[in-house]
Amino acid sequence: MIDLGDRVFEVIHTPGHSPGGIALYERATEILFSGDILYDGPLIEDTYHSNADDYLASMERLLKIPVRIVHGGHFPSFSGQRYRQLITDWLDEKQKTI
Repeated sequence: MIDLGDRVFEVIHTPGHSPGGIALYERATEILFSGDILYDGPLIEDTYHSNADDYLASMERLLKIPVRIVHGGHFPSFSGQRYRQLITDWLDEKQKTI
């Protein structure tokens, strides 16, 4: 947890894009700073430091978090509805390749 006095963020380890990836989640406002694991654009999953199994586990974990708005590492911010759609679509696509 990162306690700023008037705001508290939970640090969520989100490996996949990179081993040390994190997201910051503020439960009181349901705001997520997702970093490079999720944003509203083409996700980079095939770099030298990416791990497909970790990416899958991180996305499944993120889907369980109630989010109202997301500020990703790239591209504009987006709604919780779009967040759930992006993750669900990504997971559905992965299921097709298994």
